Amino acid sequence: MDYKTLILGLSSVFVGWLLAQFTGILKDFYYTRKIKKCLLEELYELKSELERTQLIYTRQLQIYALQGIEGGTPVPLSNHIFKNYYKDAVLGLNKQQRLSYQLIHTLVENVNIGMIRHRELTIKLLEKNIIKGSESITEKEGDSWGKNVICEYQNVAAMIWHIKYHLNNHKYPELLPFSEEHKNYLQYLENVDNEVSSIIEKAKKLDKGKFQKIYNPDAFIEKIT
Repeated sequence: MDYKTLILGLSSVFVGWLLAQFTGILKDFYYTRKIKKCLLEELYELKSELERTQLIYTRQLQIYALQGIEGGTPVPLSNHIFKNYYKDAVLGLNKQQRLSYQLIHTLVENVNIGMIRHRELTIKLLEKNIIKGSESITEKEGDSWGKNVICEYQNVAAMIWHIKYHLNNHKYPELLPFSEEHKNYLQYLENVDNEVSSIIEKAKKLDKGKFQKIYNPDAFIEKIT
């Protein structure tokens, strides 16, 4: 037997095996890094969707202030990347990142559930209006619809805060109880409550007729700063 040939053959097999292992590890590393990047990009997209949703609820708060009900409802949020690829990146995330992602995407589900419930209530009231007339909608029902809008506005605002916090601290998005960040969050929620009250109070002076139009030119006037 030619031992040199045998050793060379075994060495070639071993080197090939090592190369395959290294290539696999490298491939997994880049794949995980790509998913982590996509998860962050999805948060930016969610933030944009939430800001649009907040505008819809702002309009509905104004209509509620004028004792009306608005038929439009926001489109549910999409988190396709988290649902389908989070499992592939989870081992490459630290504890704080995992907790933050799980919190944010739990909030996605809660906001979507809220949208569905709000839509069901709105449809119920609109159908009653069509069949029996606006006089059939009681003050209690109108108030219930408005309270629902307030709740959903607050939920959306809270989620926007958590997303911004994660994006600004994506390497270590820890949020401990009674920490400085937690204090800032609670102050933010208080500001949201004040903002809701302000929107409603200011809206009482608006012209109801403007809300009947699909296009409102005032919304597109360039703001002078």
